[in-house]
Amino acid sequence: MNKLTYKGYTGIIEASIEDGCLHGKILFIEDLITYEGNTVEDINNSFKEAVDHYLNYCEETGKPANKPYSGTFNVRVGQELHRKAVEVAYYRDITLNEFVAQSIKAAIEQQGIIKLEHTHHHNITITDNQTPTTVVATMDQPIAWETLNAIN
Repeated sequence: MNKLTYKGYTGIIEASIEDGCLHGKILFIEDLITYEGNTVEDINNSFKEAVDHYLNYCEETGKPANKPYSGTFNVRVGQELHRKAVEVAYYRDITLNEFVAQSIKAAIEQQGIIKLEHTHHHNITITDNQTPTTVVATMDQPIAWETLNAIN
């Protein structure tokens, strides 16, 4: 996704094939603010003008402008998770806020994807001269042909 940022606001750029123009809107606010242009430079300037116009309008009318984000929010996690988070923060010698911020950052850096690993294990028993030998093979570490030949 193509995005623009200006004065703390974020906007997107989309192409309209039918109209042959670029258009977008400011994200993450309740008000609907749109802009358009014919080139990347036009859309970038139009976005900045839209943000400035919105802020000026709000100031002139006394309407509070939607702020993108203050950096502060309340989260209800339950007593047990709250207790455990405080303990982890204590043992890491950081504040609860730092622990929560680090945890959110780590989750975002993983792009919100929980990595599940599923590994199949196969025990292969090879008998040579009445001596059974068991070798474990997984998808991560398959048995090399050299290993099988050495056992035989």
